[in-house]
Amino acid sequence: MTKIPFIKYTSYGNNFVIVDETRAPLLTEFEKMSFAYQATNVFYGVGSDNFLIIQPCNIKILNEINKFHGYWENIPDTEGANFIFRMFEPNGEESFSCGNGLICIADYIYRKYDKKFARIMTEIPSLNPKVITIGTNPEKGKNWANMGHPRKIPLALANPYMTRSYDKEIDMIKDLSLSNFRQTGGLEFFTNDTSFKISGFLVFTGEPHFVVFSETGFSIEDLGKNIFLTSNEPTTLIQNTEKRLNSSSSFIQFIGDYFEREFSHIFPAGININFVRVVDSNGILEYRCFERGINRETLACGTGAVAIAFIARRLKMLTANPIHLWPHRCRWYDPYAQSQVKETEKGWILFGAPVMLFEGIFMLIQPEIEKNYFLNIRQALANKSLRAEERTICNLSAAAF
Repeated sequence: MTKIPFIKYTSYGNNFVIVDETRAPLLTEFEKMSFAYQATNVFYGVGSDNFLIIQPCNIKILNEINKFHGYWENIPDTEGANFIFRMFEPNGEESFSCGNGLICIADYIYRKYDKKFARIMTEIPSLNPKVITIGTNPEKGKNWANMGHPRKIPLALANPYMTRSYDKEIDMIKDLSLSNFRQTGGLEFFTNDTSFKISGFLVFTGEPHFVVFSETGFSIEDLGKNIFLTSNEPTTLIQNTEKRLNSSSSFIQFIGDYFEREFSHIFPAGININFVRVVDSNGILEYRCFERGINRETLACGTGAVAIAFIARRLKMLTANPIHLWPHRCRWYDPYAQSQVKETEKGWILFGAPVMLFEGIFMLIQPEIEKNYFLNIRQALANKSLRAEERTICNLSAAAF
């Protein structure tokens, strides 16, 4: 049994378990993967969207990462980075980056080490990890992360035969057909049709994002409108409104599950799906996000906020700078929640106000039989020839450990 100290943070309801290895290693590379399940599990663990690790950035640590995972042909240049930022999904897979996670880390290193800014390496599983700057403005009570300049989604993450270029950073997908849309769970609020088409824009902001504008992205106009229902209705309609709100969540889950199941040939590593509407052309966007890896809607998404702001400005939907982002699901609980994204010459900066919730100790038990089983599942997931249903079974099995 190993005692693992951790910190839990939230940024607009996007919540994380963080383990600090800057002073000394606490988990092996295998244990990082397996602990991700306990960190994210709400029933048998701590409970969070993702598990984050912060490590010192040096050649020794990068060699250890590569020895286990084999991410790179050549060890990446540290570029003067102070720390390494890593994020793990519930099934132990390592993701690229996370905007809200990075501003949580910015707040943590200010509190813990009195550092107002730091250079941090992200996108660890990619061929070329990226070094960005994060920081804290204590006078304004804000944290920030310079996410760099948005860019095209790498070819390995989006099938180029299914997309078309909009400009040098953005791709488009038009009229993806979704069928078998069953009218259950109150979904009669949306449509009587059983199929529809969806169109949107693709961009990479540390994570791959598919951005769908509610006004123009659906073949059935009412579908987009009903994604952004509010509870501002008369008391006599509260029960009806609650049902509609739940139905909007079911609708987004349907789309996310459909993409995961039917469009893996387009997005082999999954895709974050963002739904957005322009609240005010002077600079307010509202959004919802279905996140890959977690495979559900989260209350907010930092890389998604950057993707939405970038595409909206590129499409000339608004010209404001900074842009205010309303995380729709978070505002069900905090009606005034909003983050900001600002375009600068050095990159797109995400601003937020994360909250440290608590510190704790987790008692990690990792029997050898679980280790062997988990590694077998990982090997199975690496088999690209597996059918979709077989990969789903493997993912579920991995999650159980």
